[in-house]
Amino acid sequence: MAITEFDSVFNHIGGFGRYQMGLFVVNCIMNVFLAFIYFGQMFMTLTPPHWCRPPPGLQELNLTQEELMHLTIPKDNTSEKFLQCRRYDVDFVEVRNNNHSWPNTSWPTVKCTHGWNYDYSFYYPTITSQLDWVCDDDWLPTLSQSLFFVGSLVASPLLGWASDKWGRLPIIVSTNMLGGVAGIISAFCSSFVSFTIFRFIVGMTYDTHFMVTYILLLEYVSSEYRTVMANVPIMFFLTAAMCSMPWIALGVANWSTFAIIIHAPQLISLFFIWLVPESARWLISKGRTDDTVKILKKAASVNGKTLTPDFLEEFREYGSKQAKNDESTATVMDLLNTPVLRRRFLVLCIMWMVIITAYDAHMRNTKNIGGNVFVTFTIAGFVELPADFLTMVFVEKLGRRHTTVFTLIFGGLACFIIAGIPEVQKISLMYNFNQDKMYQLWFVRSGQQYPVEVLPTVARGSGSMAIHTVGYLAAFTSPYIVYLSKFGYYLPYLVIGMITVAGGLCCIGLPETLNQILPDSLQDGETYFCDQSFFYNPCYRKNEDVQEDVITMAGMKEGVDNASCLENVDKGTNKEI
Repeated sequence: MAITEFDSVFNHIGGFGRYQMGLFVVNCIMNVFLAFIYFGQMFMTLTPPHWCRPPPGLQELNLTQEELMHLTIPKDNTSEKFLQCRRYDVDFVEVRNNNHSWPNTSWPTVKCTHGWNYDYSFYYPTITSQLDWVCDDDWLPTLSQSLFFVGSLVASPLLGWASDKWGRLPIIVSTNMLGGVAGIISAFCSSFVSFTIFRFIVGMTYDTHFMVTYILLLEYVSSEYRTVMANVPIMFFLTAAMCSMPWIALGVANWSTFAIIIHAPQLISLFFIWLVPESARWLISKGRTDDTVKILKKAASVNGKTLTPDFLEEFREYGSKQAKNDESTATVMDLLNTPVLRRRFLVLCIMWMVIITAYDAHMRNTKNIGGNVFVTFTIAGFVELPADFLTMVFVEKLGRRHTTVFTLIFGGLACFIIAGIPEVQKISLMYNFNQDKMYQLWFVRSGQQYPVEVLPTVARGSGSMAIHTVGYLAAFTSPYIVYLSKFGYYLPYLVIGMITVAGGLCCIGLPETLNQILPDSLQDGETYFCDQSFFYNPCYRKNEDVQEDVITMAGMKEGVDNASCLENVDKGTNKEI
């Protein structure tokens, strides 16, 4: 039987053998990089507790630090906490020498005119405290983090196109090397401009450095193992990185040293040139059949299998057919030319905009949930472990679509519940915060896997990066959603809740990709997964019915029609795909 689609190769080289296990290890390493780069900047820009530095010349009063604070710093009327940005404006020496009653809440106050004192008892010097980004300048850390996402917004489309043009592996290595070098240099910055520039460069490489690797690795496993390859490394290695990161930062007790620690490991990606194969699917789409055969022979050998001459001959014929398809220069615009692909692509864009904005705002708001930020973040990180395990169960039992839709909607409703809890009920807030975190992780993981399975190989890199680009355009707003907590702790949750419920309803329009072969050409992307109702789920059907679907999809490459899909193609374009 002639080869009609790439997934049949796994019957000959193995769908998840020792060769794929090597790639699995690479995926685990990349998840550590992802956690460090994405969340590390939060711990570089933390704002330690701070108060106005007293005017000079008060040493003669012989007061302890605590007494000096009581004398010079007013308190909030409701929380009885020292104000961080105001001090009393009186002659403190005269007050002390004349035994006036102090402090007196009727005294006039003024902004901090002599700088700030920082409490490092359970914090450490950050760039925020080093450069005094507090009080009137407290918007600077938020802006620097937002500009990190602008970097992703600017570079991701170009790098996604480059991964489809020149290959996945060169982009993986170059983005990790550039991001690692820029991250290390940012550790030595001493101004807002220089720090922001190098964090912007890190942002340019962020997401692409991981997503292109993620795409490549999922292309090397058969359909029944895609969920394992996608989620197990996240479940253990991203969780471990998240849980350890706050304590690494606290242990080194210096933001510059911490920046070097989290970015230096990226430089080992140089060795990926010899350890990681180029995407076989991409090579086939470029007509490089001989290079693909070399990789498949190596994969089969490592997995203890032998490729027969008949298979190699059939595969070369398949490669020749693929090379004749004039799709080697497919771009994002090609995804918009036909109705089905266009609809799916736009829904995926909306999905990722909602997912990344909600998740990022939720994690950044950890510092406002109460308690110690390091403990709170560690607990939030540990929630990744059970959440990722349940994600694997849900996407394999409920399917990708139902998991994404239901978790988005339920996650939004959970945010509304949090917004209704009084701020003083810290335990209840923490419980519901982590419950909502579970929903957030479920829709992030299922949503992350979706574009890889829906978009065709010829535009998978550029399409995925375009989706992530619009996501980070939306994520630019997440630090400002968190900033709303300044006016009411419940406001960020109201905003997150509204956008996630709306996003869940939009995702109803996505196809179910569970147990389906990946589309390679634009025609595959237009015709695969059609005739599915919202209630369609392969897990509820007999195995032979699912196999019949897979055979039908493969048969489309040989001219087997799917009436409704082909009708859509005819309506959407007057040319063949």
